[in-house]
Amino acid sequence: MTTTVTSGRASSHSERLAIRASYGSLGLACVGFLLEAISFTYFQQNFGLDTPRLAWLAGFLGAVLLTLAVTLHIDHLAYRIGRSAVTLIITGGVLASAVDLPFVVNPLLINEPRWSNWFQAVWATGFVALGVGLASIAIHKEKQIERNLAQVADVGATDPADVTVHASFFSLISAATGAIIYALGTFQQVGDPTGTRQAWVLQVLGMVLIAVGIISHIEHLGRHIGQGAVAFATLGAILFAVANLPYAIDPSTTASVGWGHVCGYSSGAGVLCGAIAVGLVILRKRSVDARSATS
Repeated sequence: MTTTVTSGRASSHSERLAIRASYGSLGLACVGFLLEAISFTYFQQNFGLDTPRLAWLAGFLGAVLLTLAVTLHIDHLAYRIGRSAVTLIITGGVLASAVDLPFVVNPLLINEPRWSNWFQAVWATGFVALGVGLASIAIHKEKQIERNLAQVADVGATDPADVTVHASFFSLISAATGAIIYALGTFQQVGDPTGTRQAWVLQVLGMVLIAVGIISHIEHLGRHIGQGAVAFATLGAILFAVANLPYAIDPSTTASVGWGHVCGYSSGAGVLCGAIAVGLVILRKRSVDARSATS
């Protein structure tokens, strides 16, 4: 009798610690982040020069893999976060992927004003879709709370526990607001790629809010995904958020090769931290799954 109870408790404990994301989703995200880090590195090594095709290709493939990872992870969560949120977030990922494609074909297009403007506009639009998608999750969560987590219009499940949005309002609203503010700053660079102080300030502020949303969401997951993954994800979010801070302080630094390297390598290091964090989550998942199989 005692053995049965202990086994049940162990099984229940393992289920609570289980990482729901699939190995496929996590693997794609890890490789996607690595490719994005390579893209940033090559881009900054050629700061002020023509960006090589490899940088655009790595960025394109990285964005595609990250979009696939997000799609695999959230597509089945339509009942949990709402179909509109899934559609908007995936749309943002598709736009982030498509934005690099013309420059993979011909890297010199970025020097043409119309294509440079296209890049800024599509990139910004992708963040608008992401921001609205995250906001829609917050609205979805509010509906659940108002109706005591009962069935809502776009939810297919009937068990209240299955439709709970676990992310806090603070993390969702912070990230959503940050994405929209970042997009506003990027839209201001259409026709003016070097940007104004206001454009860079909005981009930095937006990224800081996105980082706050990410950190606030993953911080409480330390016991679930491991403190190492939380630490690298937090560091990565901070590095990426403040990468363009020198441009916000003095827009003239956009012409400086030295500051360009600093900003680019900070972004690259932030993305690399994301890849390491996901890699640690994969190792954690393997460990938890192995313990569950033997319990």
